[in-house]
Amino acid sequence: MIAGKRLFIVDVGSGASRVLSRLRIPQGEIEGIFLTHFHSDHIDGLGELLLQRWANGSRSDPVPVYGPDGIEQIISGFDIAYAQDRQYRVAHHGEKIVPASGAGAAAQSFATPTNAEAKILIDDHGLKVTAFRVSHEPVEPAVGYRFDYKGRSVLISGDTTKSANLQNFAEGVDLLVHEALAPHLVAIITKGAKAAGRENLARITEDILDYHATPIEAAEIARDAKVGHLLYNHIVPPLLIAPMEEIFVQGVDEVYNGPVTVGRDGTWVQLKAGTDLIEMSDLL
Repeated sequence: MIAGKRLFIVDVGSGASRVLSRLRIPQGEIEGIFLTHFHSDHIDGLGELLLQRWANGSRSDPVPVYGPDGIEQIISGFDIAYAQDRQYRVAHHGEKIVPASGAGAAAQSFATPTNAEAKILIDDHGLKVTAFRVSHEPVEPAVGYRFDYKGRSVLISGDTTKSANLQNFAEGVDLLVHEALAPHLVAIITKGAKAAGRENLARITEDILDYHATPIEAAEIARDAKVGHLLYNHIVPPLLIAPMEEIFVQGVDEVYNGPVTVGRDGTWVQLKAGTDLIEMSDLL
């Protein structure tokens, strides 16, 4: 998320830092990181990203990482895991290049919002970042984030079932970035797992159906909240070939008549201030 010259990251899955490198986004400029919840696939790239932010920017201050209650434990764990690495790099390159004070992250904890409650985390220089509650039980806490800047708006759902609270905060946003799981595609994996005697895998693929939104449910939110553009992310299952995208969004056009994009690594969205334009491109 780039607001003017300010760079923020929402969730840090495996390989996030490498994707940012391919996009030529300077990780040393990251001002803050926001975590929606603490499932491993949303935090397991954090160590690499923190290292790149520190070393690439010769930063003397740790990056703020915002998250609901429990974020302190996450940051403490990464700090312990990278403690020796930090010592090696300072000893090798020196304090001028990698100041020890800038390594790692500073946890910025907030109480999990109740339904209809907004937690405003940043409100300065025209940028407002708001956290709100989503539904990802049994995962608790879980939040989404809304970014407002110079009259343009983006909402990122995090992982959630269809949520009336999310819809409330998404009202009128320019861009809704919503996770989605396609049950008809996951069912194929479940069937194959059972046929192969992989009952453990089959149980997992059955269980995940109850704490994610479907593409159609996300489209219903986009319709009812009157958003400008729906962008799917955190797509389950992975869409390995382009024709699978059409299967993934089957039925969506019957629900929501606005523009829809199935996100990929490198999907780039520009919302120019003072206009209602939403420009989509693929940088990778």
